[in-house]
Amino acid sequence: MNNPASRSVTAAMACLMLAACAPELVRLPVNFDAQEAANLLQPGTNRIAGTILYEPDRGRALGFPDTFVSCAGREVMLIPYTDYAREWALRYYGKPVTDIGYRLANRGNAMRFEGQEAFLAATRKTECDDKGNFAFDRVANGDFLIVAKVQWLGKDEESYQFGFAPEDIDEEDGSVVKKITLRGNEKRVLGGPWP
Repeated sequence: MNNPASRSVTAAMACLMLAACAPELVRLPVNFDAQEAANLLQPGTNRIAGTILYEPDRGRALGFPDTFVSCAGREVMLIPYTDYAREWALRYYGKPVTDIGYRLANRGNAMRFEGQEAFLAATRKTECDDKGNFAFDRVANGDFLIVAKVQWLGKDEESYQFGFAPEDIDEEDGSVVKKITLRGNEKRVLGGPWP
């Protein structure tokens, strides 16, 4: 195993395996416009609040009533709805986000977007409390995406609704997204059924 041909084959296989695990680099059809995002992040007179905590039999979580969904202790982002944000959401969530969408973290291809560091830095962030409540005060007029990191949990392995095979786990991390529009001193509270 110490000959040059074996080392070359081993190195090539290692590169292929690493490439298969590396996130796909996605180039969107538009560039991120930092000034457009900054304008939407200026202080305003609107407020957005909500709760992301669904317990079995107390709220429907994407049509799966036995599934517990929570953002407790997890990050929530208020993202200005720029052209880049629209295209990012389309690719990341797999559909145009005109209302709500979700993505499970460990299913589908891992993606890294060209320009995503600047995009994610041009957001406001908060955290859900232990009851799943969050709020953003002094929000400008405009269109936004609210993206919350969440966890889906089944009461047990048999009741977990995202499981497609017996070996599937009974809890998964992911995120939910909701598109909102705020205008003129609005005080919006997001109730169910989202996610």
